[in-house]
Amino acid sequence: MRKLVLFIGDVILLYASLAATLWLRYGYLDSELWQEHLGPFSLVFAIWIIVFFINRLYEIRRIKKDFKFYGQLIQNLLINALLAVLIFYTITGHFSDIKPQTILVVLLLIFAVLFLLWRKIFYQIVSGKALQNNLAIVGISPESLLLAEEIITKPELSYKLNLIVNPDHSDIPEKFQVVTIIKDITDLKNQLIKNKINTVVAVNNSSYSPEVARYLFESIDLKIQYFNLTDFYEKITGKIPITALERNWFLENISQKNNQLFIVVKRAIDILFAAFFGLISLVLLPFIVLLIKLESKGPLIYKQKRVGLSNKVFTVYKFRSMVQNAEKNGAQWAQKNDARVTKIGKFMRKTRLDEIPQFWNIIIGNMSFVGPRPERPEFVEQLKQEVPYYNERHLIKPGLSGWAQINYPYGASVEDAKQKLQYDLFYIKNQSTALDISIILKTINTLFNISLGR
Repeated sequence: MRKLVLFIGDVILLYASLAATLWLRYGYLDSELWQEHLGPFSLVFAIWIIVFFINRLYEIRRIKKDFKFYGQLIQNLLINALLAVLIFYTITGHFSDIKPQTILVVLLLIFAVLFLLWRKIFYQIVSGKALQNNLAIVGISPESLLLAEEIITKPELSYKLNLIVNPDHSDIPEKFQVVTIIKDITDLKNQLIKNKINTVVAVNNSSYSPEVARYLFESIDLKIQYFNLTDFYEKITGKIPITALERNWFLENISQKNNQLFIVVKRAIDILFAAFFGLISLVLLPFIVLLIKLESKGPLIYKQKRVGLSNKVFTVYKFRSMVQNAEKNGAQWAQKNDARVTKIGKFMRKTRLDEIPQFWNIIIGNMSFVGPRPERPEFVEQLKQEVPYYNERHLIKPGLSGWAQINYPYGASVEDAKQKLQYDLFYIKNQSTALDISIILKTINTLFNISLGR
């Protein structure tokens, strides 16, 4: 609902800015003048909204009031200004006679002021006390403490942690002592009333969960929302806490659904995007080939075994970014400032140009455009031993990009694998055509920002 309000607010501001601009420019605003400008500017506004979406300006978790966030807003406005000029002088000129030089400048100024003011007001509203949802966490675990910290440090999520229930008298870090903490659950209903709790998040713990459930049941008449920790953690963070999972969770949430329509649509999107970006990349191939060959000896294309759907091993193709025989001593994790990586290899890895040959992997069907990144068999065997439920990421095809890639920085360690798995499980549970398209658009934005050094 908050995302929808934010989106509708932006749309209203766009058309209100256009109306104000036309009135200032011509001294009047009638239906004929409005209709003349409505079509061309609606096309521009649609592109602007898509840019805002790609740059994740509708994600509530990313809304801040710091300079970095407002800097991102200004960057998006500048990008949209350039796109508007491009659209008016390459597209709309074919079906409209308007010459909006002055109008466009005034519109951008008016909208920029209103846009920044609207975002500031929205942040104050969603993080203010009036809309805050008073939260209680029942049970102590590493995940519940992480959730507590997330709630405390991000008021824009519209939750306020008012109560922590500690049934097994666990140690709680000092930083959480600002919250009311109780150990006796026999008075749980009165505590929920006293702290005006709207939402309860409960940890699943066999030693006290049955007793907690009994006392929570007594408060069912309070019209409180109840969540288990896993579901609420997913809702707030966009990932699944693997250490809090049990096998039943997979049976309930990630059973293999035979959704043929989704499979067909996903395959069509894979082929469409792989062919489209593959053709575009042909322009870069001569330069990439030349730079790779000039810097170091060795093959142009590097072949590597990866684990895919249902643990089947396949060959993935990449432009070579390391010196020849970089792994003569066996497979090893890539390191920061890895000496084996060539100069052009560093650039290609940063911009993901080394992965262009994987468009062929997508077309032949052993990869998808969106999914968990495929890992090497040697590392998979290690990670299956050290990371709970790691093998379950092979329930779907691996991807060129994925939910983990747009939410977590590049990493090459067991701990990184744990963090990325939480995002991968979120994607596997919630995969849909809309989510796939969203990830593809956000990947494009990520690559654009990397190419600009941001």
